[in-house]
Amino acid sequence: MLTGTVLATQLALANNGTSPKPNSELPKEEATVHGYVVDANTRKPVCGVVVSASNQKKSFKKEVATDASGYFKLEEMPAGDVLIYFDKKGYQMLKKSPLTLKSKSVTKLSIDLTEEERDTVYEHPVLRLIDGIF
Repeated sequence: MLTGTVLATQLALANNGTSPKPNSELPKEEATVHGYVVDANTRKPVCGVVVSASNQKKSFKKEVATDASGYFKLEEMPAGDVLIYFDKKGYQMLKKSPLTLKSKSVTKLSIDLTEEERDTVYEHPVLRLIDGIF
């Protein structure tokens, strides 16, 4: 038990007389990325967009979805280069060029998503009527 007391005293002296802080009180080195996703044509918010973030080495991955106002927030992101993808059915997937995040930084993004092109099929109303008969 004496060695534990000596160790705690040495730690307190190494920290200028204060006791060491638990991990939850240590300053965080992570970055935050947040912003809004809107439709490129209508400028209205797009909800339900999956926002995926990963680093180059693929050792980190995080996903969130936009809310009703098109807002997203990725917290506790590691510093360094991060790839961010925006994906929703009916829209073209958008890959944001690598962002370089700095420790404790907050980055705001404004994203415009473009709708996918739809194949338009023109039918004459009479053809629909005939199709219903057979």
